Amino acid sequence: MDLKWLLVRRITLVVLACLIAGAGIAVYQTASVARQQNVTLAEMMGRQLEVQLGRIGRALDGHRRFSDWEVVTGYELYPGQCVQLLGTDGAPRHSRCAGIDRASAAGVPDWFVAAYSAVIDGEMPASHPVSYRSTPHGTVLVSFSPQATAGRAWATIAPLAVFSAAFLAVLLLVTSVVIDRALLPAKGILAGLNRLAQGDLACRLPPCRLSELNRISEVFNALSASLASAMSERTELARRLVDTQEQERRHIARELHDEIAQKLAALNALAACVRSSAQSGGSGVLDEARELEQMSSGLMVSLRRTLTYLRPQEIDDLGLIPSLHALVAQQNERARGSTSYRIETRGDMERIGADTSAHVYRIVQEALTNASKHANARNVTVNLSQVPEQGREQIRLSVIDDGSGSPHEERVATSLHSGMIGMRERVVALNGTFQAGPLAEGGFGLRVEFPALQPALQPALQGGA
Repeated sequence: MDLKWLLVRRITLVVLACLIAGAGIAVYQTASVARQQNVTLAEMMGRQLEVQLGRIGRALDGHRRFSDWEVVTGYELYPGQCVQLLGTDGAPRHSRCAGIDRASAAGVPDWFVAAYSAVIDGEMPASHPVSYRSTPHGTVLVSFSPQATAGRAWATIAPLAVFSAAFLAVLLLVTSVVIDRALLPAKGILAGLNRLAQGDLACRLPPCRLSELNRISEVFNALSASLASAMSERTELARRLVDTQEQERRHIARELHDEIAQKLAALNALAACVRSSAQSGGSGVLDEARELEQMSSGLMVSLRRTLTYLRPQEIDDLGLIPSLHALVAQQNERARGSTSYRIETRGDMERIGADTSAHVYRIVQEALTNASKHANARNVTVNLSQVPEQGREQIRLSVIDDGSGSPHEERVATSLHSGMIGMRERVVALNGTFQAGPLAEGGFGLRVEFPALQPALQPALQGGA
């Protein structure tokens, strides 16, 4: 349902409820007035009759004159009002009624009379006992005709009903216009949501005067900007992943062709020479065998290097921590004292799965490679720890250098072509957070945090990041 008409309908229901309550109060007050009129008349006539009994008791009047109804009925009655004198046996002795205004009664709907009589006793009876010296002599009973009291109630609420109808019509018109103007920004928000659902991430909403709608606009704009950034980053990430995969395939193909395939061909040729020499009894068999041994050893080294590029065997054989120590040792060996690499670990890392360990190894490997290429640092520290946080174990990884190399923007731009996107993708696969940037005390830092216990990981790069 449209919001405007929902609000109009609810406001209408509230107004109708208020008008019905007001009509009910008016009807109740009218009935209360009629009942009070009956009570007052019954008391006055009862006292008048008791005065007659007092005169008879003092021999100032005769018994036959009781009751002197002509004196009693001198009181003016309201239209539709009846007064009776009931004897001690309950039988009527005297009565008098005032006529009903037929013109007024004719304008009262029958349904209103029926409803009024069902809810309220239309006669409004009131009685007053007549006694003298504790001796009862009858009862004065005063009542109204139900048509008369219903007519009085209708005369009270009929103008209210006409006014209410006119008021409600004007209220609906004014409310519709006011709500329509108030909800005008909501239409813009709805249009923006539709554009966002259709993929228009450049959509932005203007500020609104209402604080609630303005907050919605702010959140919508922030969400759109975040989605646009995430989509752009995702597109760049997908492109980089495809490029990286192609680079890996080219590298593997080059390794297989340039080294392994050529060395296999040379081995085949050398083996044929050894066979020929052995058949002819030549003296060069021993030298050829040594050359064959050297070539097979070199082939094993090339194969091991290629396999290590695909996935370090140490992770499966030794575990994550020894593999990282070996990686840091290799970096120190390459640096030859120009940069000091060290690693600090804390916590039990044995529970980390093999896939998670491979991701951590590649992140550290890429971070150390970037530091060696761009940081110009004296010290590079790798810190890996497992800490409890909010009832679950978290893995925290940081790679920090004290370098004074390229500026932050240049390093980040260079890192985008040096595996930063690959590292971020691995962190996303670990359901973690990734931060990289300059440090307040100088240098550059990379920080990663992710849950220690991982669900089944999405396929990620198993080669170089």
